[in-house]
Amino acid sequence: RVIPVAEECKVKMGCHPNDISVPSGTTYRGIAPVLGNIDGLKRFIDLHPSPYHGLLFCQGCVSEFSTNPEQVYEAIRYFASRKKIFWVHFRNIRGGLLKFEETFPDDGDIDMVKAMRTYKKVGYNGVLIPDHVPRSYLDTPWGHRAHAFCLGYIKALIQAVESES
Repeated sequence: RVIPVAEECKVKMGCHPNDISVPSGTTYRGIAPVLGNIDGLKRFIDLHPSPYHGLLFCQGCVSEFSTNPEQVYEAIRYFASRKKIFWVHFRNIRGGLLKFEETFPDDGDIDMVKAMRTYKKVGYNGVLIPDHVPRSYLDTPWGHRAHAFCLGYIKALIQAVESES
């Protein structure tokens, strides 16, 4: 019922995945969380085929869903090529399904240069922002220094990948 109104108003509705992820077939209080794995995200976007129904693609959550980094790049290709990514939380982790640690973007298991190249290759031209960031020594409670580092890193990757063309 929400998407027809979004279409009428030309507002894109991007849903964030469950954070933290759950393995397929797992239930929480008797309910299987649909947005807790990549297959669930695929089912979700198929519920209402509309250019206004998609994802706030949390790359960190998708990394948490995954058992290897290649699955993250495949998910980027799958959703971005269908124009279903409206916004990206561009963050990195170390680890994977049910056992992970958040890291700065340059310090995790995901090759962030490869991720940025993948977004570019499939034609994604939307917003890429940091999500929550790791705490750093002598930072403010909000994490101003950590956010500044992550934003600078994202901007530098965008410039580097753009210059490759």
